[in-house]
Amino acid sequence: MKNQVKITNKMMMVNFQFPIVVGQVKLDAIGQAYVYESMKSGKMAGDFEFMDQENETYMDMPVKGYDAWKKLKQFHLDFGVDLQKLINDEFDKVVDEDFKKEFLSQFDIKNFEINQ
Repeated sequence: MKNQVKITNKMMMVNFQFPIVVGQVKLDAIGQAYVYESMKSGKMAGDFEFMDQENETYMDMPVKGYDAWKKLKQFHLDFGVDLQKLINDEFDKVVDEDFKKEFLSQFDIKNFEINQ
């Protein structure tokens, strides 16, 4: 790497997943955390997002493919139930401040090595 380039900050992107149940819908939620050292506090910090889901089932029957999932969501929406909002809300209940604190406690970004 040329001398003009200097690494000024380190960040790690980490995927995680856990099961979510909303009524008769079960799935594995996939989250993503951007883990970094806060420039203000010097402590580990992170930004957490709901990214995707997999292994969806409805009434214990697999939902096969994106089109089927889209139809299932629309079916519920036609009856006034926003399935995606309920899933997002459930994700937010799990990924609360305690979860984030415990999750971030597993990382020590100062020990990351970068060969320059």
